[in-house]
Amino acid sequence: MALAHAKSGDLVNINDTTDALASNTSATLVRDEHIEIFRLVLSAGTDMQEHSAAGAMTVLCLRGEVDFSCHDRTQTLLPGDLIYLNNAIPHALYCRQDAALLITLFLKRK
Repeated sequence: MALAHAKSGDLVNINDTTDALASNTSATLVRDEHIEIFRLVLSAGTDMQEHSAAGAMTVLCLRGEVDFSCHDRTQTLLPGDLIYLNNAIPHALYCRQDAALLITLFLKRK
């Protein structure tokens, strides 16, 4: 069965990450023509090699601690920290402590 995504006007609670962390469950919350919002759950020690998104993006740390590398530097994201990347900027991350990130992609779909 396909996951239901929030529709315009739907309420989504992003703060309840306890169950998501316990089950290591990432989820796409919103998917529309030009935006996608998902919660990415990572276990400590997870290493995501350099990659890029299909558009501009924001990454908001909800829980945990993540080293985020882009633009030839690494910054540590803690709860409440947000980083913005322009269109298709290569980035990588390393999860220091079990974490939940809220990622918003601004897509250029035709």
